[in-house]
Parts: sequence; structure tokens; C-alpha cells
Amino acid sequence: MCGDAFSLPDTGLGGPSDLIYDSGCFHHLPPHRRVSYLALLERHLAPGGRFGIVCFADGAMGSDLSDAELYRQGGLDGGLAYSAQSLRGIFGDLTEIELRRMRDEPPDSSCFGEPFLWAGLFGRDH
Repeated sequence: MCGDAFSLPDTGLGGPSDLIYDSGCFHHLPPHRRVSYLALLERHLAPGGRFGIVCFADGAMGSDLSDAELYRQGGLDGGLAYSAQSLRGIFGDLTEIELRRMRDEPPDSSCFGEPFLWAGLFGRDH
């Protein structure tokens, strides 16, 4: 399915999902869309489900500006950077399973890894 994730019907793709994976969407959302993003997770992540995220890490890639400064400037500067603490706060209703910086992978690796990204896995207990 290709489309706007915020326009999914409440039934999503046929009901709650056991896994929702975001690879590069969250860090391109303006701060005020976090509320809608969290509501989307609440509606579509099944109890016992897992949420995986890959996003820009603070001090490595993306903008480290505060939300207020981003709005003063009128842009996202190519994407927002997050600290481990901010991600834990934003996704605080979920249980952290693992949150770490990716390892750098060489070009000939069969795996993807860039050290400027966070890789996170969270669980929904209820």
C-alpha cells in the first residue's frame, strides 16, 4: 500500500498490526505532527506488538535545534535529530526493548548500517 500514513482508516490494513516499522519517516515530521504519529501507533499497533524505528541521531545527522527554534526558522533543515532521552520520552507509553546507534557497515556488507542513525525497538504491552 502506498499513501499517506495519517490517512489510514481506523482498521488500517485489516486490523491492528503486530509490527510497525518506520525507516526514515519520523525524523522528517514537524514537531506538531508527533501527536498524530503517536495516535497512529495507538490505533494500529496490536497489544503485544512491536514498533521499530530508524531515525537521525543527535550530533550526527539532522537538525539539533529546539522545536521552538525550528518554527522560528520555518523549516526542518533536512530532518530532525533525536537524542536517546528524547526518543524515550516521545515513545514513553511503549516499552523499550533496544535503542542503540547503528554500526557502520562497509559498502560490501549484506547489512545496512550508518552510525548517524538510531535503531530502536519498542513493545506495546497492552
